[in-house]
Amino acid sequence: MLFSWLRQRRRRAIAAAPFPAEWEALLVAGVRQVAWLDADEARQLRGLVAVLLAEKRFEGCGGLEVTDEMRLVIAGQMALVTLGLPLDYLDRLRSVLVYPGDFRASRRATLGGGAEIEWQEPLEGEVWTEGSMVLSWPRAAAGGRLRDGPRSVVIHESTHMLDAHDGAIDGLPPLPSAAWATGITACREHFREVLDEGRGVPFDDYADTSPAEFLAVASECFFQDPHRLWRFDRGLYDLLAAAWRQDPRRRVPASGLAR
Repeated sequence: MLFSWLRQRRRRAIAAAPFPAEWEALLVAGVRQVAWLDADEARQLRGLVAVLLAEKRFEGCGGLEVTDEMRLVIAGQMALVTLGLPLDYLDRLRSVLVYPGDFRASRRATLGGGAEIEWQEPLEGEVWTEGSMVLSWPRAAAGGRLRDGPRSVVIHESTHMLDAHDGAIDGLPPLPSAAWATGITACREHFREVLDEGRGVPFDDYADTSPAEFLAVASECFFQDPHRLWRFDRGLYDLLAAAWRQDPRRRVPASGLAR
């Protein structure tokens, strides 16, 4: 109890400290959504960024040297997801590993008769249950600048990390009710029906692979292009707004993704 109180006091002090000017320039240039926050949201986001930079370890992989720009662009997108939530929900995250591009991870599957097959899978991002998030820097940068449509690998993997707050990455974020779980299942079924009919969907069909991926991919669109998601399925938008305690459609301009 004492440790938790001390940690919260330390976090409040970090968040309340002046935000360095050099950080401000990098954050505004690298995370386009910062310009659309109201004064309270902007203050809260900068405080969250400062705490994330103070508490999480950023490491370069594959010869990459992590810069302040990388830290701020990644932390800024993480902070967007957690604006409506207690920072405790990211306590599971301990380190962020950043690669100079897409990376490969070993995969293994058991076949009939006990035989095993192993392969290398190319990835943009990944969350490890022991508390690490792995990211491709070019993908993270593109998401921050809204250069990849509604996609953001940082938002995607942050959603998985928040999803794991209760110990399982299962597509149920920290605050859902039984009605929420029923509603998100119906939205997944609607999404699959639209796919099967060959009609357009607002986010990648990778969302159909599991409940966890549906939550993560839909959350990317919720934050990055909320108007597009709302037009497709207002029920899904409302469920995500309840889960993340935010209404990004209020702040993100309808032409936000226009070039």
